[in-house]
Amino acid sequence: MELIRQKHPECCIILSFFSPSGYEAQKNYPAADYVFYLPLDTPAHARKFVALLQPSWALFVKYEFWYFYLKALQKADIPVVLFSALFQPRHPFFKWYGGLHRKMLKLYRHIFVQDEQSKILLAGIGIDHVSVAGDTRFDRAAAVLQQNKSYPAIEIFKQGKKLLIAGSTWKEDELFLKKMWSLPYSDFKLLIVPHEVDEAHISAIRQIFNQESCIWNEDHETLRKASVAIVNEIGHLSALFRYADAAWIGGGYTHSGIHNIIEPAVYGLPVFFGPNYKRYREAEELIACGGAMSLTDPERCSDCLQDAVQLRNMGEQSRQYVFRHLGATQKIYDYLSTEKCFFNTAIKF
Repeated sequence: MELIRQKHPECCIILSFFSPSGYEAQKNYPAADYVFYLPLDTPAHARKFVALLQPSWALFVKYEFWYFYLKALQKADIPVVLFSALFQPRHPFFKWYGGLHRKMLKLYRHIFVQDEQSKILLAGIGIDHVSVAGDTRFDRAAAVLQQNKSYPAIEIFKQGKKLLIAGSTWKEDELFLKKMWSLPYSDFKLLIVPHEVDEAHISAIRQIFNQESCIWNEDHETLRKASVAIVNEIGHLSALFRYADAAWIGGGYTHSGIHNIIEPAVYGLPVFFGPNYKRYREAEELIACGGAMSLTDPERCSDCLQDAVQLRNMGEQSRQYVFRHLGATQKIYDYLSTEKCFFNTAIKF
């Protein structure tokens, strides 16, 4: 979106979200002209939504498969592109009961997938309008790296010590971190950026860490004395990682699995997380190349944080991994820009 905005400022870009977490984080996103929720996927909603927007094109990301919207767009002769898609054999597209899902795949003008395995899987069910482009999240992470956004409060809190940033944490992560934090080492401070920042969750984190913790926007003297600070606002995590010496990514102790590990990896950080990561390609690849570790033992995690040589080597592997995977954004933009009349009127998401 930002590349299109840069190259074609005349285009109108509409960004929609289905989940509150996405919408709340990006409702003021400057690269879009309008940001709002996507109405529930019903025939009536889809027809009305498409008729009101009259988009030139529609772009969907990764796992966005909305049958009635795809049908309405097809009926209105509006081309649709899916990008950063990732397919695995466990998905319904490749099961005997996945007829409706396979039908949706045929409604896209083109599908950009993250890896060759996804392309092979799709070819096996007769879907060949597919290109391997990679994952645009790598490009996004690299773009954030260039922003150099500063947080004076974090500089005051860190005070020359090393900093572990725990991002997108859930209760299970916070309990693990508390066990680790009870072990004896003094050269790290902990910044917790929870997945949910409602008052009840922030209060629960403070109870877990007791007198050790403070909120990140408290007075400077409180920040200096605290060993644990808690971020009670959304939208800062990707930029905050520039202050870290290591990262813990939450979700690995929940059914949903880990959150985005690319954001810390682009800063050349060693990345740690819980055991539930098997469905995440980048987590398995980052572990394989030595940039990340899955940990269930607080003592093991403590030992890793005290091993400066290991942290440095892991961080370098993380950084190299991200930069090997850049370029998806440009590949997708090159395809779109060659399509006839694509930028003549408006572009809608």
